[in-house]
Amino acid sequence: MVHQLDFIKPENVLDALQQIDMGAVPKNNDWSEYWLNFNGKLYQFKYVVEIASTFTSTPIQTTDFTSNDSSRNYISSLGFQILFKSNKIKDAKVNYWIGASYYGLRGNLINMFDEFIRKKYWRTDHDLTEGEGLKVFNELKKIKINDRIGIRFFDKKGSKVRITAVGTISDTSKIDDGYLEVMWDYSPPEYKGIKPSGSGSGNWWKTLFQLKRHSDISQIFKETLIENRIARVAWNDLGWVMPSGSFGKSEHKDSHEAHYGYGHEEWLFDTSKIIKGFHYGFLEPVRKEQDAYSNKVYDVWLYSINGETKKRFWIGEIKNLIVIDSKEADEINQIYINEGWLIEMEEQIKASGANEKGFSDWKGLNLFNVKFRPSDIFINDPYFELPDSHPINDQSRYAFGHFREEYEINDKLLQDNFSFINNPNDNNDDSIPKSKTYIRQPRSVEIAHIHKAISNSLTKTLKEKYGKENVTREHPAGYGANRIDIVVNNGSNLIFYEIKTYNSIKTSIREAFGQLMEYCFYPDKQKAKELIIVTQFPADKQTKDYFNHLRGIFKELPIYYQSYNLEARTLSDKC
Repeated sequence: MVHQLDFIKPENVLDALQQIDMGAVPKNNDWSEYWLNFNGKLYQFKYVVEIASTFTSTPIQTTDFTSNDSSRNYISSLGFQILFKSNKIKDAKVNYWIGASYYGLRGNLINMFDEFIRKKYWRTDHDLTEGEGLKVFNELKKIKINDRIGIRFFDKKGSKVRITAVGTISDTSKIDDGYLEVMWDYSPPEYKGIKPSGSGSGNWWKTLFQLKRHSDISQIFKETLIENRIARVAWNDLGWVMPSGSFGKSEHKDSHEAHYGYGHEEWLFDTSKIIKGFHYGFLEPVRKEQDAYSNKVYDVWLYSINGETKKRFWIGEIKNLIVIDSKEADEINQIYINEGWLIEMEEQIKASGANEKGFSDWKGLNLFNVKFRPSDIFINDPYFELPDSHPINDQSRYAFGHFREEYEINDKLLQDNFSFINNPNDNNDDSIPKSKTYIRQPRSVEIAHIHKAISNSLTKTLKEKYGKENVTREHPAGYGANRIDIVVNNGSNLIFYEIKTYNSIKTSIREAFGQLMEYCFYPDKQKAKELIIVTQFPADKQTKDYFNHLRGIFKELPIYYQSYNLEARTLSDKC
């Protein structure tokens, strides 16, 4: 008997699962009662069939066939398990899931052992004592011992996650009067918020939360659950502050960067343009499935491919990145027009040697689809070259895929493991090179707008503290045309301030350090009692350790670090 889906083969299904893993399931396909189980992960049955058909000569849509016993049995005969997992309950605002070791939006479930336990936490701002929150809590009471449970609660628009809970109920007798005990099958390496109050024998069970009152639950659940994603960005060797030209860009004939010589990601870290505390940017992988990601929050691991060398680099990360919708994108586009920022960007395209044709005609989501706070970015300096064995080398397309554990960079590679190494392959060839070719290295670019803003605001702040007559901006260094950003006379001694506004603390420190040493000690005397490096970023642990180490080794070196908050007009304590 010929079946309506007999043109689909096992390899087509496997190709479909791989493609689904690379992206996101459209909203109109995310709900399903029947799921295909492959290696422990669940996929919507009809959507899998639709995608599998695209790898054949007979592409079909979910509306072209029926999910009945016949169609499910056929796909099952190809070697795939089909499961019935209804997640529909009376309250349409609650997505209710029982029986799977996964968390996440329906149709985009993620293995909770790989992701949730190691990197995610319980978070919500919802009150479970009344209204819809109480409905969710009452559903918790229905769970049987050892059932796995994941609940997501949405507001009326269905866009904001209010509560997420994934775990195993160990003893249903304790789920009454607001008492909830949740147990994990895995011992997390670290916790956020309340720590475990007890544990069972061995590592098999760990009590993550023992909550005796509804108020305790509401107090712990603070924020939205954030997924980890990866995103490739167009190559840029100027720190993604401005377009860097066609060097290193993709040569694929269908790509925007090959056609025009620039990508819309090239202003991703130009954090001089802040709107209500956020910088707006663009990620190509988000554009491809905009509706699926809109109004959600992600932690994003960024990488890029140098089109000249074909090497892949880990660029850094953005925490708490928010995908915006078309309405907000259009509003931001208009602000950029009003501020003259779009014209500035177009001029930068020209200056880089790229083709700006049509840029000013791009609208909304074509230019902006994400936003984040500058304090939530981390950029490697220099870019971290990934070894050929790194799994990201199997990735070539722009996909907003899930971050996998194997993408993690070995901590040992990130730590200072300096030791002298004798390279036996160094042949000491001192002949003059016959070729003038060389590979252009990436370099960091300071954000001039932020530098000027901090200089103006910090000068005003210091004048309020020390008096107008004791603070000078752009003070002559005493030789040549060199100038010190700010000099303060505190009555008996001078303080030199050097401001640097790169997107990397380490880069800013490196660039400022040499200048302060020269300004203070060149050629043969000490001119200032204190030397202070100022950036826009609060000091992290490594920065504090570094400055303490410098002052410990060089007992007479008066070097310090401070950050300046432009919004609050406050200067941090010295470290």
